[in-house]
Amino acid sequence: MRILFCDDDESTLVQLQKYVSEYFSGIGQKAPAFAAYASGEELLNAESSADIAFLDVEMPGSSGIHVGARLKELNPRIKIFIVTSFPDYLDEAMRFQVFRYLSKPVDKERLFRNLRDALYQYNMESCKVPVATKEGVTVLSAEDIVCVETEGRKTFLYTVNDCFQTIDSIERWRVALHLPCFYSPYRSFIINMKHVKRFTRDSIFLQRQCGEKEAWLAKRKYTDFKDTYLLYLEGTQ
Repeated sequence: MRILFCDDDESTLVQLQKYVSEYFSGIGQKAPAFAAYASGEELLNAESSADIAFLDVEMPGSSGIHVGARLKELNPRIKIFIVTSFPDYLDEAMRFQVFRYLSKPVDKERLFRNLRDALYQYNMESCKVPVATKEGVTVLSAEDIVCVETEGRKTFLYTVNDCFQTIDSIERWRVALHLPCFYSPYRSFIINMKHVKRFTRDSIFLQRQCGEKEAWLAKRKYTDFKDTYLLYLEGTQ
């Protein structure tokens, strides 16, 4: 992972790097590679790709809006934080789908919450899962998996578009899909909360291209699932 910082105010650059380093230290992880720049031109001349970027809006030369749009072209999945004292730029920044908008002076706790969400999405998008079938192995992004289901002695993995009969048991999938967005609502199901469309006290309905996929929800798990799902939604806002 690579994180970029761009601001013509040196004190802001120092503060952002300090806060982000503190965040990774607080979760017991080594901080990723950092790079800091005082202008948009300097950043674009030096960088061809990054995973997260903190950009000031008003800088001499290229604005943070221009830099952010260019970074999005280079990597559509980059998580861009606009950091500025000028909220008037919000609408313009949203045109290229910034991840979050942070006001100066930067609030550390708010930064931590939003950075946690960015890292969660980054990990989901970059997590690859091998699906072994009798025909071979297909590698999928974890975010594309809708659910895993057992029927008798057979185990099926559903994506938005496809269905695979996997040679692995659902117990193995419980270990492989040990990620915050996956939940086992019933002994024969593992579902991805990203794809939940609606749920009742005994069923969860998941969205696929061909229509809804129903997963069973054990009555004793209803409250736990509801609370877990609402926390999941809160973390993705």
